[in-house]
Amino acid sequence: MFLYIAELISLLLFTIGLAGVMTSNIGIKMLISIELMLNASIFSLVAIGITSGSVSPLILALFAIAIGAAESVVGISLLVSVYKKYGKITVSLLKEIRW
Repeated sequence: MFLYIAELISLLLFTIGLAGVMTSNIGIKMLISIELMLNASIFSLVAIGITSGSVSPLILALFAIAIGAAESVVGISLLVSVYKKYGKITVSLLKEIRW
């Protein structure tokens, strides 16, 4: 029963994050929505690890947390460079960046 409730909460969080990514054009809001989706998958992995008694899903969750931290750093640095150049943060401006 615990796994069912945990997976339902994880699915709800992932759906909220997906809706935020699909409907937003603002970079910070999209980054937060992507992080919400990542945290929903980590929550699901932890729930599976707790109910099964295995350590493997928990180790995979730790790797997912590390990847999420790196993804946040890259996303924020891109948004900061867009803001420095254009003065606003919209995802459509990412197409115009020339390195």
